[in-house]
Amino acid sequence: MKKIILLTLILLCIPVIVLRDSYNKKNNYSNLPKDEKWEYVKERILPKNKLFFNGELRIHKFSGPILYKLYNATSEDSLALENLIEELKPLLPNKEINYFKRYTGMSLGDPFLINEKDSIDINGYNFEHLKKYTIRLFFGSKNPSMRIDSSRSNFIHEKPGFSHITYGKNIESGVAFSENHYSFDETMSIEERQKMLEPFFIRTIACASFFELKSKKIVNSQKSILNDKETVFIDYEFSDLDKFLLQKLYSPTLLEEIKAYMNNAYPWKYTSNYFDKDKTRIIAIWICSILAVTLFSLSFGIFYRKKYKYLYLSYFAPILMGVTCLFNVLYVYGYIIEPALLTDVTIYVVLSIILITIASMAAFCLMLFDKYVIKDSMPFTLQLILKMCFTFLIFIIPVVIVFIAENKYGNWFMRINPFIAASFVFTLIRGVLLYLDYFSDSLIKQKDVELSKLKEVNAQAEVKLLQSQINPHFLYNSLNSIATLASTDTAKTEKMALSLSDLFKYTINRKGKKESSISDEVQMVKNYLEVEQIRFGDRLNFDIEVDRGLERIKIPMFLIQPLIENAVKHGISKIEEEGVIKLIISKSRSGVAITVIDNGPQFPDGLVSGHGLQTVYDLLRLSYGDNALLSWENTPEKRIMITINNIA
Repeated sequence: MKKIILLTLILLCIPVIVLRDSYNKKNNYSNLPKDEKWEYVKERILPKNKLFFNGELRIHKFSGPILYKLYNATSEDSLALENLIEELKPLLPNKEINYFKRYTGMSLGDPFLINEKDSIDINGYNFEHLKKYTIRLFFGSKNPSMRIDSSRSNFIHEKPGFSHITYGKNIESGVAFSENHYSFDETMSIEERQKMLEPFFIRTIACASFFELKSKKIVNSQKSILNDKETVFIDYEFSDLDKFLLQKLYSPTLLEEIKAYMNNAYPWKYTSNYFDKDKTRIIAIWICSILAVTLFSLSFGIFYRKKYKYLYLSYFAPILMGVTCLFNVLYVYGYIIEPALLTDVTIYVVLSIILITIASMAAFCLMLFDKYVIKDSMPFTLQLILKMCFTFLIFIIPVVIVFIAENKYGNWFMRINPFIAASFVFTLIRGVLLYLDYFSDSLIKQKDVELSKLKEVNAQAEVKLLQSQINPHFLYNSLNSIATLASTDTAKTEKMALSLSDLFKYTINRKGKKESSISDEVQMVKNYLEVEQIRFGDRLNFDIEVDRGLERIKIPMFLIQPLIENAVKHGISKIEEEGVIKLIISKSRSGVAITVIDNGPQFPDGLVSGHGLQTVYDLLRLSYGDNALLSWENTPEKRIMITINNIA
């Protein structure tokens, strides 16, 4: 019962935890503390699809120096740009911002032509790389260097006295390259020109064209120049949020700082997926492995070899539990690795109904297959192979049919791989359980055989022990009789000694045997009675009757002798008149009846324990079990009887 309760709690807690976390994610984990500046940074520079390069999160920015080249710029244009750069340098203390020629000592030339200088290294950077990502600023609308291409233009802004066009970005490199074309009215002051240059130049070095395009933001500073991926106007401000973003973007400790913030403001899973996806995947595998082992162990303890009233339930119950456990394990894995796919209770319920339907159909098919296709006469190995193959097919064929019928994607075979893996897992689990059933049944049968043999050996040992108890008792009585007659009647003493010798010869010749024929046992009893008749004289008479055809029947050795000895000791020896002992061995309805009659005192209560016949009772129990009976009666005459049924 405890296992059932624990299993139920685990299966109920998984969807509750995942769905609750999904709800919190929709609300951006509003219940956790947030910092406006860091949220502004996170929402813009952290990639939504979590691009990784050499195991680290890839953030779009200039990896080398920020170099620029001016074309047809007037002194006012150059001075306006230099003033802007001087204002930016305190925000970017670790970043070189300079003219291309001043930094490299070479001319940029045509940025789209490759020459022999491109392989030169300058301050650890390849010349071709520096040339490729240099920011180019063109001034003057009639500049022949301006190669206007409307298909590449991203932004076109016009205002009285000013116009601006920005071209392209390099998606492969992750750094925005920009051709910024400006046209200023000659009457504009340096401060006005700087104001016009500011939003576009800052957006270029901040790689704003790579920002995430989000409709819903925690921080939405609409008049900030770095607020959006695309929308920007010349009257936007370079706000404190923008300055914080630009400063942190080029901070050498950016990842450490933003990771520390997100560890406090978001669940560990959310942060871990951003910064160390491989580690998160390893954690997810371990968690899901432990969960799978736990669920399988609990399910195994509950459902393995459980007997059901209906055969169908013996298939349906374990399959349903297996499908449910696997679904929840994969559900937890997806929850850790990616944002939860199942974010709605309705979807979860619908999928649960689908799983129940699949389990019921699979159970029905497997039951019919095992009942009508698999034969008991088949070798176990063949049965196992057939059952495992059919199990795999019964789970994978419907999935293949659905994917082929859908026919939306040409790579359906690649998309079906997870379902193939799941079907294989089910097949493997069922194969292991079938083998365990077979192995445990074989082991039980083997143990039963060993136990039977052990019982047989033990019974033989007990019989031998009983026989060894009989022989000394008889010897004691016989020697007593000889000692009594030795001084009074030499002839009788000699006859008794010879009779006793015959008795011991009978015992010695059968050493190690536990059975003897009725004929031999009767002969031994006759010799015993002759010995006792010599001791008692005329006070003892005996008669032996054996039905024809019973002489060769095997019975335990010394089974009859204790009955005769008991009749002499507790019967004839207690009376003064003539004693009579009769031994009758006859056929009964289903076996043999051995009866000993004497005219001594009647049997008291507790005969077996009181008259030393326990050895006879034990011999019968060990040799025949319930097929033998020891009984006695005092009327109409005193007798003790052994009835043995089903004896050949």
